[in-house]
Formats: sequence, C-alpha cells, structure tokens
Amino acid sequence: MFQIPTADSLISFIQDFTGSTNVSEIKECIFMAELSMRNIELPALRCNPYDAANIGVADVNGRIPIPGDMNKPILFFKQGAQYVTQAVCTGTSGTNKITLQSQPPQSLQPGMSVTGTGIGPACTINSVAGSSIGSVITLNVNNSGTVNGTITFATQPTNSSQTGPWIVYDRIGDRDIITQGLVAQLYLQPVNVPAVIRGKFSEVGQEYQFLPYVAQGDLINMYYYKAWPLLFAPIDDTLVSVTGNVTTVTGTGPWTMTVTITDTSQLAVGDQMIAINGTGSFGTGTAIISSITNATTFVCTVTGGSTPTTGTVTGVTITNQTVQSNAVLQTWPEGYVYSTLREYYIKRHNMDDASMYQQKYQDAWNIVEDQNNLGKWSGGHTRLTSVWQPRQYRQYNIK
Repeated sequence: MFQIPTADSLISFIQDFTGSTNVSEIKECIFMAELSMRNIELPALRCNPYDAANIGVADVNGRIPIPGDMNKPILFFKQGAQYVTQAVCTGTSGTNKITLQSQPPQSLQPGMSVTGTGIGPACTINSVAGSSIGSVITLNVNNSGTVNGTITFATQPTNSSQTGPWIVYDRIGDRDIITQGLVAQLYLQPVNVPAVIRGKFSEVGQEYQFLPYVAQGDLINMYYYKAWPLLFAPIDDTLVSVTGNVTTVTGTGPWTMTVTITDTSQLAVGDQMIAINGTGSFGTGTAIISSITNATTFVCTVTGGSTPTTGTVTGVTITNQTVQSNAVLQTWPEGYVYSTLREYYIKRHNMDDASMYQQKYQDAWNIVEDQNNLGKWSGGHTRLTSVWQPRQYRQYNIK
C-alpha cells in the first residue's frame, strides 16, 4: 500500500500534485491543515491504560493531574494495581531526606516504598515536596549510606478481592461533579460486592475529580486519546554517542568528514550533527550526514565556517531536528492530503478546487466519526454519561 512516510515526503507529494515549487508555502498550508485535525480520534492515538505512565495517583484531595498529552478521555477505571517509577536521587548517610536529580515519569506520593543504594530498610515516603528536579523527599527511616544513583519508588500493592467491587468512571460535566459531590457521602460503600460500579469523573481546574471519592494514593488507570505532534515542530537534540573520532577530513570547503562513534543505528542520511571539540572538531560550519558507512562510521559534508580537524570529540549529537512523522500521518494520510490541498487552493483563491478538497476531507473525517459513533474505535457509546446509570439519582430522597 502506498504510504507518505515523512513530512518531507508529504511536501514532495503536494509539490508533484500542484506543480508548486514554494516549499515554505506548502509548510504553511500543512500547518493550517493540522489545525483542523487536532480533535481527530484515531485508534493509533489511543494510550495504553495499563502502562505505568498512564496510571494516575490520587493526591490528598483525591484528585489526579490531567496528563499533558491528553486530547480526549475515553474511560477511567480503578484496578488497584501497583506501579513502579524511578529517579536519580542524592542524599547524605544518616539523614532521612533525599533530593531528586531527575524527574520521575510518575508523581511521587506519601506511603510509596523506596529502595536503592544507601536507602534504609523498609523505607517509605513520609512527605514529598514535589516530583520535579530539586524536590526534597522525606523518608520514614534514615539513609543507611550515601545515596547517589537511581532510586525505585513503588506504590503499595493492593490486596483487592477477586469479587470486587471495581469502579469504572464515566465522564460528566464539571458542574455535575461539583454539585453531585455535595451528596457524595450518601453513596453506598459496598464491600466485596461482585459487580462493577459506574462512577463519574470530571475536570476541575487542572485536575480530575472522582465520584465515589478516591483516597490519597489510589491508582486510576486512564484510557484516552493522545494529542499528537505537529509536523516540522522542533525536537530536542539527541545525544547518539558520548565519544567520537574524526578520522579523515578532505576538501577545501565544503569538506568531507569521516567520523566513528559507538553506534550509528539512530542516525539517518540528512541529519545535522554537532559535537564538543576535543583534540578534533566538526569545524564551525553545518555538518550534514551524506552516508552511513557501517554500524560505527558515518560521513558528513561540512559547509561554511572553519575547517573540521581530525581527532577525538565528545557529545556527538543530532541537532536541528523536526517532527517528520506522527500517528495521524501514519494511519490517516488522506486527512493530511485533502486538508493541505484545501488550504493550498484557498491561499491561491481557487475556491472551486478548495471546495472540492474540503468535501473530500469531510468525507474522510465522517468515515472516522462513523466508526467512533458505532463504538468500534472509542470503546463504546459517545454519550458524556453512563448508559447504565441515570444522571439523576432518585435514591437520594432526603426527608
């Protein structure tokens, strides 16, 4: 099947289709097209609710932060499974405090077990000032030695009954979650009831709130559609090798430079490379990979600046990167093609062609929405409240 694998390939496709030679103009049209696709709900955009990265931990108020990559929630549930997260920490022997030197993938909470070099026996978190770099964690026991390395934090395993109850949370509005929270104390509290309870959740501020209430440290599995990165958005530099060696330099500008590193598997032709000078250097120009010779050697063309020099370098890094693919381009390329052509012809004031591609785009969108409305892709109905449980609860008859 024909594919458009990268953003650059998409530009080439649009150029061939329209005859345009203006790359900047096409990039602008792609950006405008993406703005109309931000809320698409595709199977490839669904997260794994059983992955530890998608398990929220309730704070002292029974709330969890809204994930930064969430586009639209599908369903939340409370399974009670343990999750484990790690971070680099430092601490002094004989004290009951450690400091985060890296940010853990999951937030830390009181009661989590703590293990690692220098950590005392049967250690748990007493209090936590935060989960960002520099945050101080107070432990229930003193450190048995110097702490300087990766420390493991784990929630306490839940000894849940095999007969439940298990709670599945449906999304309702923020007004409903607040008003119905006023009568939350009237909810039944069943024990070992072999049933699934339909709970509720909603967004309040930048956090999720739940009914029935959840306790501090409770784990909520979050199943949602993820936001996706826009094509040509900048990406952080990628370190590919701690050390390297410039073995040969030829030419008088541009120069051809051969470099050996520990592993070239992350590299691709066209990547721009930088490195920290040692006895050798990449020069001060722009170094672009022209070929990858083998598993440890690549060749760059260096344009502009000063001449590269042979010798050792450190911190060999891919720089000036942009997003070249995402889940939408991989699984729904027709959305990109039709909406980009629509924006292109709108910009060219050709409304007949713009209308034609808008209709094609809308037809492609409707096919996706039809699958969601049938419950094939979104995991069930698309109502904002449960079909098993009415929004108005008649059992709350206060006399």
